[in-house]
Amino acid sequence: MSLHNDLDHSLQLRVLPTVKRQAATRAHLERLDGLIGQYRERRVAGTAHPVTDFLFT
Repeated sequence: MSLHNDLDHSLQLRVLPTVKRQAATRAHLERLDGLIGQYRERRVAGTAHPVTDFLFT
């Protein structure tokens, strides 16, 4: 199989209905908040964390 065919397969897009897209967006933001929410809250408050801040810089 050629590289071109592999690339074509990986670039197939699908269009989601608005309701499903919005639900997927909300779920993604909830997962993201679970991963970096505390970092974002500390950053807004101006509170430093030596390890977490290092990972984001």
